[in-house]
Amino acid sequence: MSKITASAKGEDCQVRLPGICTYDPATTIWSHCRHASAGKGNGIKAIDLAGAYACTACDAAYDQLQGAKKAGLTREQIDLDWFQGHMRSLVILDKKGLV
Repeated sequence: MSKITASAKGEDCQVRLPGICTYDPATTIWSHCRHASAGKGNGIKAIDLAGAYACTACDAAYDQLQGAKKAGLTREQIDLDWFQGHMRSLVILDKKGLV
């Protein structure tokens, strides 16, 4: 586990998907980008810098669209919210001295 992924413990979710987010820091993980442009491949996660602090519910929606239909969210809205969470997470990582 890298310092970046380990830093997710106890952090607030930065993705904050409406109707999906649990807002529970106990469930926050480091959510890796799902796009090949971030280094993701078959069985390979994106580089750690390409991630966001996300609760497990937001991460599942981002990865597999779990709960998206019920919450009325499109893939585009989920991706936009995830990327905004990514930017907020980078700011936090910078403040922690991890980037």
